[in-house]
Amino acid sequence: MGILHYVRHFILLTCMAAVLAATSRFSPTHGALASFGIYGALHSSMLAVTLRAPQPLWRKLSFVAIGAALSALSATTSFYASHLIRRLPGMAEPALLLALSSALGAASYAFLVQRYFGANLSLRALASITLGCVLATLTVLWSGIYLRGGGLWFAAFWWFAFSAGLWYHDGRAPKVT
Repeated sequence: MGILHYVRHFILLTCMAAVLAATSRFSPTHGALASFGIYGALHSSMLAVTLRAPQPLWRKLSFVAIGAALSALSATTSFYASHLIRRLPGMAEPALLLALSSALGAASYAFLVQRYFGANLSLRALASITLGCVLATLTVLWSGIYLRGGGLWFAAFWWFAFSAGLWYHDGRAPKVT
C-alpha cells in the first residue's frame, strides 16, 4: 500500500508543474540556492499532503522545512565543489555538478522520508531512487529542454523520478524488526 496516496500525489505534482510552467514568465528569477529551496519545499509539500497516515501539522511543516533545507544544501555543496573541480571540457563540468546536487538531494531526502514517515525502503531502494533522480537531471541537461523553462525542468523531472522511485519501492522491501 505504501505511505502515500500515490495517484493523488502524481496528480498534484502534475498540476504544480503545469502551474509553474504556465506562470514561469511572470515570476522573478531567483538564484540557484533559492530555486532549489523553493522546489524542495514544493515537492515535500506535495508529499506531506498526500500521506496515508495522519500526521500532526507541526510534523508535516517541519518535514517541508527540512526538505527545502536539504535541497538548498545540495545546491550549496555543488557550488563549493565547483571551486574544487578543474575546468572540464564541454558539458562535463555542469553534468558532474548537477549529478552531485541531484544525488545528494535524492539520497538525503529519501533517508528523510524513510525516517520521518516510515517508508519501507531498503539500501538498494535508496540507491535506486538516487540513481533515478541523477538520470532524470542529466536527461534534462543533455536534451537541452532547460533552455526553455530553466530550472523548472530540472525540478519537475527530479520530482517525478523521486516520486516514481518511491512509489515503486515503498512497501516492497521486507520489514526489518
